[in-house]
Amino acid sequence: MQNDNEINESCNQLSELASYCFRHQQTLQQADAELERRVEERTRELLTKNEALQAEIVEYQRQQAQLQHKEQFLRTVYNGCEHLIFVVDVEEDGDFRFTGWSLATERATRLSSTEVIGKTPEDVLGAVGGAAVRQRYVSCLESGKPITYEECLTFQGEETWSLTTINPLKDSEGRIYRLVGTTVHITERIQAETQLKQQTQDLEKALNELQQTQMQLVQSEKMSSLGQLVAGVAHEINNPVNFIYGNLTHANDYIQDLIRFVKLYQQLYPHPIPQLEELAAEIDLEFVIQDLPKLLNSMKIGAQRIREIVLSLRNFSRMDEADMKEVDIHQGIDSTLMILEHRIKGRPDYPAIQVIKEYGNLPLVECYAGQLNQVFMNILVNAIDAIEESFVILASKKSQITSNQGQMTSPQIRIRTQLLEPNQVMISIADNGLGIPKEVKQRLFDPFFSTKPIGKGTGMGLSISYQIISQKHGGKLECISQLGSGAEFAITIPLSQN
Repeated sequence: MQNDNEINESCNQLSELASYCFRHQQTLQQADAELERRVEERTRELLTKNEALQAEIVEYQRQQAQLQHKEQFLRTVYNGCEHLIFVVDVEEDGDFRFTGWSLATERATRLSSTEVIGKTPEDVLGAVGGAAVRQRYVSCLESGKPITYEECLTFQGEETWSLTTINPLKDSEGRIYRLVGTTVHITERIQAETQLKQQTQDLEKALNELQQTQMQLVQSEKMSSLGQLVAGVAHEINNPVNFIYGNLTHANDYIQDLIRFVKLYQQLYPHPIPQLEELAAEIDLEFVIQDLPKLLNSMKIGAQRIREIVLSLRNFSRMDEADMKEVDIHQGIDSTLMILEHRIKGRPDYPAIQVIKEYGNLPLVECYAGQLNQVFMNILVNAIDAIEESFVILASKKSQITSNQGQMTSPQIRIRTQLLEPNQVMISIADNGLGIPKEVKQRLFDPFFSTKPIGKGTGMGLSISYQIISQKHGGKLECISQLGSGAEFAITIPLSQN
């Protein structure tokens, strides 16, 4: 009985176990079906992703091929371009280092990329050149824009001129991380420009010298002709004047004898015949006796004046003194003033110009006397012209006035000479006219420059005077003037030309 119970219990347990196994078998079957479903889904997902990945790999390979093609193209352009190309990286601390150096740059600078890559501008170009280039890079960084400039750099001891453009590259944050420079050699152009500039200067110099030579030839020919004319006229006048002046003494003696004879005759014959009395009354004998000596004295004074003018003309022309010799400067000035006397003395509508002479104690000066007299003439004529332009006469009042333009009331020319140390002579000729404006003063000694009306001035007088003083005598001719304060021309020449 007990065994039956155990058997029944075992059967029940087996039955329960079978039932449990059956349930778990169903669960396993369901799990296996779910696993297979998930595996299929995952497999499909993996297949889809694998296809997408394969497509991405194909696209990546295609892009890589394109990048390689573009890189090869850019590398070909980079190394094949005849223009110089270099790349500079901007480091975090603001320093600059070269990271690119094209083949054209290597050929032009004779520096290989291995000698440049990773180095600073100072390492490549030296302290001075590197500092200049670094400043360019800093300027590009500060502006954030491309810059273009000309520069002269020295590589391996050879100077080269180039036109460089630097382009900044920015990252996504707007920071400039790289500079790309392109350079065009302009050494030949600079040399051509320099040569052209030099040729232009040479041509301008030659033209200026030609103008000066032409001006000197014209003026020399004119002065030579004038000198010959003056000397000829002076010579022709001098002979008859000397004849007249020499005979005036004899004529005076003869006339005095005749007067004594007439007076003695009147004393001895106080009552002459009627015919003599009538003739004496007709010619006013008493007046003739009194006026004739005065007339002879006036003729003598006039002849002396003519002799002085002739002497001044001869001194001014100096035809017999073409070479340099020692002369009296004061005599040349006085002769020039004598020739200009007609413009210095007063006229009915114009007062005389007061000439103030402040002559120093000068020794004889070695110079070209005729040319120096020409300088005195040019400066004095300009001074007289300036005074005439400044002076105004009120015809109604017959007096001197000053206009609102600052015209002076007392025309003066002051001539001063003095001996300077060492071995220098100074001649100053000053007027009290209106003065010379600054812009005119700067061009005063330029050839053909004149402020006078057309036909009155050629613009050559002061230019030639400047050349005579500076080139012929090794001296200086300066103008000291301010508008409204007159003008002074100071001549300084050596006492001796040795």
